[in-house]
Amino acid sequence: MVRGNAKVKSQAKRLKKLEAERKAQGHSAKAVAKARAAAMKFVCPDCKTQLPNLKNAMDHFGARHPKSTVPADWQRLKEEELAELKAIEEEKKRKKREAANLIKKNNAIRACLMKFYEAHAPDKVGNIDKIMSKYDGKWDKLEAGLAKNYGDDAPKITEAIESALK
Repeated sequence: MVRGNAKVKSQAKRLKKLEAERKAQGHSAKAVAKARAAAMKFVCPDCKTQLPNLKNAMDHFGARHPKSTVPADWQRLKEEELAELKAIEEEKKRKKREAANLIKKNNAIRACLMKFYEAHAPDKVGNIDKIMSKYDGKWDKLEAGLAKNYGDDAPKITEAIESALK
């Protein structure tokens, strides 16, 4: 344990080192003030209050200046933000529909293969997951291979997919 004068020197050395690290990272008082100023993107045209984002700006304008009209550029930004949120929501819905269709398709293929293998090759029933992962997206190739080996008895996988998606 360091005592006395050595302790004071050690603390001073440590503080100097920390200060140098902060300056290197841009955490000086000037840098922080500059970052804050850059973060304040919206200025109220009536009272010149600086606001960090559109939501705060709209809330401020509604609460402090209820009789004034909202600036046109703020209104435009709000509409763009709403349109962007709507597009994101639509994309989520589309992905959800695609996932549901993929599940339906895979279940139909699994059922078709299960039915076929139970009748023609019961020893391959346990390999259905492996077969499905191997031929994922290449169902016509699987169907052609089964038709080659089993002839007319081969399952019609493409028909099963189409019926599942209807």
